[in-house]
Amino acid sequence: MNDDVEEIAVVVPSRNEARLLPRALSALDESARRLTLKFPQVKISLTVVLDSCTDTSAQILAHHPHVRIRRIAAGRVGAARNAGIAAVMSASRVEPVRLWIANTDADSAVPPQWLEHHYSLAVAGADVLVGTVEPFHTELSAARLAQWHASHDLREGHPHIHGANLGFRADIFTALGGFANIGLHEDHQFVVSARSRGFLVHATDSCRVRTSGRLQGRVEGGFADFLASL
Repeated sequence: MNDDVEEIAVVVPSRNEARLLPRALSALDESARRLTLKFPQVKISLTVVLDSCTDTSAQILAHHPHVRIRRIAAGRVGAARNAGIAAVMSASRVEPVRLWIANTDADSAVPPQWLEHHYSLAVAGADVLVGTVEPFHTELSAARLAQWHASHDLREGHPHIHGANLGFRADIFTALGGFANIGLHEDHQFVVSARSRGFLVHATDSCRVRTSGRLQGRVEGGFADFLASL
C-alpha cells in the first residue's frame, strides 16, 4: 500500500480531435479543481499528446497554457500514451511510486469526481485502476444505447478495460515496460500483463467516463466500430 501519492499526471492522446477536445479539457479542468479543493497537497498536471494531428488541436491548446503538449507522428495510440507518460516522468520531481498516471482520451469527458476517485483508490493500495466508460446518451439512438448497456456489466469488479479510464503508479508502468506500441488494445494488454505479474488491479464503476458515441473512429476495430456493430 502507498498512502503518499504526491502527484497525479493526466495523459491524453489526441489525433485530430479538435471538435471534441474542448469538451475533454473542460471536464478535466473541473475534475482537477475539485481534487485541489479536497486534497490541496496533491500536485496535478495535464499532458496532451498530439499524434499526427493535421487539425486545429494545437491552436485550441494554445488557449490552455497549463497544458503540456507533446507532439509525435506515430499514428498509434500505444506510442502516444508512452510518449506522454515518458514526458511526465521526466518532468516530475517525485518518486515513481508516488506518481499516479491517470489516462483518458480526447473524445471523452471525465466526471467531476474522476480524479478524486483515482486518488482515493491509489492511496488505498491499488496499483492499477480500471474504470468504466459509457457513450454520451445524446450521440446514440435509444435502441443502440440499450444494446450497448445490455452488453456491458457496469459494476464494481467489472470485466471491462478502457484506456479512456485507466490509472496506475508510474513505477508499475516502468515495471511492465509501458504500453505495447500498437494502434489497438494496448490498454487490454497492459492490464492483462499487470494481473499476470501479481499487481493489484482494482476494477471500478465509481468514476464512469463518458465517451464519444460516433460510429466512425480513428482506428479500425476500435470503440466506434463496436458501437456501429450493435
